[in-house]
Amino acid sequence: FQEFWTNMGVASGEDAGVLAIPVDLETNVYMTRIKVDLTTSRAPAVFKWWFGYPAYELVKADLLMDLSDVWDEVGHNFPVGVREALTIEGVTYAFPFVTSYWIWFYSKAVYNKFDLEPPETWDEFMDQLALFEKNGISGIGNTVGKSNWTSFIVPMEILIRLNVDAYLDLMAGKIHWTDPKVVEMMEIWKDLLDKGYFAPMDATYAVDQPRMLKEGSLAFAPYGDWFGGILQDQGLVPVEDYGVFVLPAINPEGENAIAFEISPLIVGKNSAEADLGVEWMKWYGTEHAAQILWEQRRFAPTVHISPEDIAKDDPILAEVIGMLDDYPRKLIRWWEATPVE
Repeated sequence: FQEFWTNMGVASGEDAGVLAIPVDLETNVYMTRIKVDLTTSRAPAVFKWWFGYPAYELVKADLLMDLSDVWDEVGHNFPVGVREALTIEGVTYAFPFVTSYWIWFYSKAVYNKFDLEPPETWDEFMDQLALFEKNGISGIGNTVGKSNWTSFIVPMEILIRLNVDAYLDLMAGKIHWTDPKVVEMMEIWKDLLDKGYFAPMDATYAVDQPRMLKEGSLAFAPYGDWFGGILQDQGLVPVEDYGVFVLPAINPEGENAIAFEISPLIVGKNSAEADLGVEWMKWYGTEHAAQILWEQRRFAPTVHISPEDIAKDDPILAEVIGMLDDYPRKLIRWWEATPVE
């Protein structure tokens, strides 16, 4: 993402006179650094965060700039309903970087080799994993080695497919980790690990897994639909090299649901450059910013990128958008849905 953020910063400097210089940090270091710096004048003028509980704790500490007035000015550039999703107790604190639905990317090389279609039932999913393992193909790309933040993805997916209400209750603290439904999720996850259905745990999601999907040594990569931009960066072609599906339900209680995330951009209230951060946010809603987001990351958080543009440039993302009506229960993903402590 560093090259993209650099390009965004240069463009904002040329268009609005606000040159933004990105700082690249590993995820865990980033989280700690931001929390510390937000309490001082070293706070970033603009930073990417997670909404839900991770943002709520920063709001309670009075560390975020109120962007309600900015929304009043430029909110027409964003889809209806997004502002409400980024509002806490009547105050809007962020702009959307990406709204992403969590799906399973699959390798066309693998599926063409075995003349398969994406699984429509949990049993089909398990049968395919067994077939891939038997033929020396890694089933699921989900590393916990170099990118340990990804470790929540598979248990989240399993619990949702087991019982949507149990997922919501666990996230809200209404049931415990020892609840039978949660234990069942853990047992299924362990079974997948024990059977060797995962890719090597040091395979990176940004470089190794795209290569493995293209060459046919990996079947699945479960991520937000933003992963399509990474795949294309690595030379994969939508439809030709990869497709997508939603993991089938295990039980009827796990049907009709899909996880999503809103990744927000926020202004640090204590930043010495908070005023510049506000000005940058105004630029962020422009058509030029939208073009960079779409061309370089395949993100379309504003109304400037039409459905026709999306379908032409990224038919897989258009397919994801088209399937959303089949999944009326849209769930905040694990990372944001559960308390941070």
